[in-house]
Amino acid sequence: MSISNLQVATIQPFHPDSLAENILMQESAWQWVDQAVTDGAQLVVLPEYFNVMGLTTQQVLEEAKKAQKQREIASKVCQQHHIWLLLPLIEHRDQGVFNTAHLFNPLGEIVLTYDKTHLTLGERQDYGLTPGDAIKTVDTEFGRVGVMICYDIYFPEVARVLALEGAQIILFPSLQRSEQEDCCMLLNRMRAMDSTAYLIRSSYGRRPSKVHKPGLTYGSSCIIGPDGSILANAGYDEGFTHAVIAPKTPWQRQRCHGMPPHAVRDFLNEDRRPELYGTIFREK
Repeated sequence: MSISNLQVATIQPFHPDSLAENILMQESAWQWVDQAVTDGAQLVVLPEYFNVMGLTTQQVLEEAKKAQKQREIASKVCQQHHIWLLLPLIEHRDQGVFNTAHLFNPLGEIVLTYDKTHLTLGERQDYGLTPGDAIKTVDTEFGRVGVMICYDIYFPEVARVLALEGAQIILFPSLQRSEQEDCCMLLNRMRAMDSTAYLIRSSYGRRPSKVHKPGLTYGSSCIIGPDGSILANAGYDEGFTHAVIAPKTPWQRQRCHGMPPHAVRDFLNEDRRPELYGTIFREK
């Protein structure tokens, strides 16, 4: 069955500061998922580090070995609600530890696993994470889907590869807390335009009673259109936001002044000149 219009929801749990708070955060996040489904969500995105946010380095590595528990919960939620869901985890597998995200279908099956390809210095030094070695997409009933995770957004090549692979939706779990809020939103909008795809960002907010301080995430889980328009923004506090998107309807505009509307992805691909881009692939 093909779906032309899709209601997507991005979940924004509160930022936990300990293992005990992380457990509460996960429970709260699944309640937000339930509420989003009640409001009609068909595809739901959770934030990066979902199973280890707020933990010490040693706790992160310990919880990474227990990631199967979160995968089982996600599978049951998808079957119960008949939804698609992106579950980001730090998980131990194949003799390594990965910053990964699993896309589940309504049968509770994992149809795509993406390992973050661009790791931060802290992820490499503190956790010893292994980078992913592939940028992936998967076909679904509502279009082709790809994933980027947090630091990946600083590398426009990732979004461009996803576009060339035909991605119509990019799911983007993120922490991003080193940049100013407006800089991060600009990156979100530019990558959506780079890829001519919808970008769905999920991050962490704050409890309404908690004062924001440097180092905490600032929310702004959002849904961005292929033209860079902000379709929904969850703001600063915990919760979720949602929007109806049409991933199979291409973004169109005039190719040049006076010309009729044309699919932007099509004419950008036609006008590409790969022979000029070799510098991008040179070693630094």
